[in-house]
Amino acid sequence: MADIALWKDLSRYLKITSKVVEKVGAEINVGEKFALEVTGSNTAPAGDGLPVIVFNRPRIKVRGTENATPTAGDGWHPMPATVLKPGESTSMKIEMNAIGEVSRGIFDNFTKEVVASVVIRGDLDQDQFFQIDSSAVELKEEIEAG
Repeated sequence: MADIALWKDLSRYLKITSKVVEKVGAEINVGEKFALEVTGSNTAPAGDGLPVIVFNRPRIKVRGTENATPTAGDGWHPMPATVLKPGESTSMKIEMNAIGEVSRGIFDNFTKEVVASVVIRGDLDQDQFFQIDSSAVELKEEIEAG
């Protein structure tokens, strides 16, 4: 169980955010293309005495919904940065096609259409994570009595 707890703890540092960009007009209509800007971030703390949490090969999996599909199809896409160190981010655009009607119900002002499902994955750099330093030692020159 400790290994699952460690995995859950580490996975919370690999974050993903996205927003719709490059759209025509205020609404996205069926048949129009638009882009999602997806950002992956490493939010792990950094500092003396902490393990170094680095994610290699960050990649995103984009799946369409009933409202939109990725023009390149569902699947994995490598992020531009190949390494995410603590505090670093990388972004990319995914082109989408609008395929569903936007609802015109009473709740339109309170809800937003789901246009994609996005997951981020990165490989933990185990060599960096498991580097162990001992505590600092102050060395003093010893003088031999002669």
